[in-house]
Amino acid sequence: MNLQPAELTSMNTALETMCTAEPVLADAFAAFTAAAGRLEFSYQQLQSEVTRLREELEERNVALTVSLAENEKMRLALGRILDALPCGVIVLEPGERVGFVNPEAQRLLECSGKNVAESENVRTLLARWRKSAEMLANDDQEFCVTTNGKKRWLAVRSAGMVEAGLGQEKNGAASRQAVLILRDTTMQREMEQEREEARRLIALAELSSVLAHEIRNPLGSMELLTELLMGSAEVGSEAKQWVEHLQAGIRSLSVTVNNVLRMHTMGGPVLVPLQLAAVLREATNFVTPLAEQAGITLALQENLGETEIAANGGELRQVILNLALNALRHTGAGGRILVRAELDGAHVHAPQAVAIEIRDSGCGILPEHLPLVFDAGFSTGNSSPGLGLAVCRKIVQQHHGSISVDSEVGKGTTFRMEFPIL
Repeated sequence: MNLQPAELTSMNTALETMCTAEPVLADAFAAFTAAAGRLEFSYQQLQSEVTRLREELEERNVALTVSLAENEKMRLALGRILDALPCGVIVLEPGERVGFVNPEAQRLLECSGKNVAESENVRTLLARWRKSAEMLANDDQEFCVTTNGKKRWLAVRSAGMVEAGLGQEKNGAASRQAVLILRDTTMQREMEQEREEARRLIALAELSSVLAHEIRNPLGSMELLTELLMGSAEVGSEAKQWVEHLQAGIRSLSVTVNNVLRMHTMGGPVLVPLQLAAVLREATNFVTPLAEQAGITLALQENLGETEIAANGGELRQVILNLALNALRHTGAGGRILVRAELDGAHVHAPQAVAIEIRDSGCGILPEHLPLVFDAGFSTGNSSPGLGLAVCRKIVQQHHGSISVDSEVGKGTTFRMEFPIL
């Protein structure tokens, strides 16, 4: 091949240029290779870091799952504890919004459902709590609410908290959290009232006993003087009628005084063998002037003979007098009272017993009053302190006997007693 001089010159120039560029390309290739190696190493490090982070994330996810499960378990356990607490719990959120009310609090405040915060008792309790003096931790205050138509007393203990990150506003109300603990103190209140009533009754009983003792002595003297007047030949017939009225009043007052003393006397009477017929005659004769003054016929029927029971004569006479006077108060003029006694072989507590009945033709007792007639203080009128029948039951029980009542409104009443004979 024949080359022209000009072509030879170009080729030589190109060869010289290639020879000069080879070191530059080699250096560039070497730099590229080094950069690629560093990039690959960085990529491997990045993969390792990603793998480590993935493993750490998985571990933390597992730990978070376990923590959430434990929190849920703790939440359920706390919920069961709050539900089972014997006291009420109300949680107030910031702003004193009701956040939680446990079942016992719902029962105490008579509220249920989703709108417990709108319950009248809840709103009333919170309103009174806000108006009360600032409550300190472990400090109880009592409030009264009405549930099921009855008053209920609640002791409320407050534990206040301030939620972190919230600023204090006026009185701290908007940022305050509180837990209210409610306890039902109604029974304690009622017991305190009962104790106070018992102390009052004891004081009244002591005063009544003192007065009765002070009255009984002059009353006995007055009764003796009236008997002397009745036996005096100097007293005319008209005056004797006045004396009879005076005797009737004294005897009625004497029975009342003895009832007061007997009602508040501690211990039981001494029981001795006693002929019952004699006691019945004495008690009937004592009441006869009162019956005559009221225009009522009083009669005694008995066939006991020398039948004896274990009794205290004075106590047993008091029973007959109380029952007879009770019949007189509820029987109008022209009525009849019968004291009847007989042996009763059907007595359940002994082979044989004696039964005593006091029957009247009076107004009778209302059916709703029958269960109350033997309660101390119960009376259907203002003329009686309501102790006579209570004393009767007490004495009869101390004599190992029983007493019952049967009545029909408008037809009369019968009191029946049974005592075991000796």
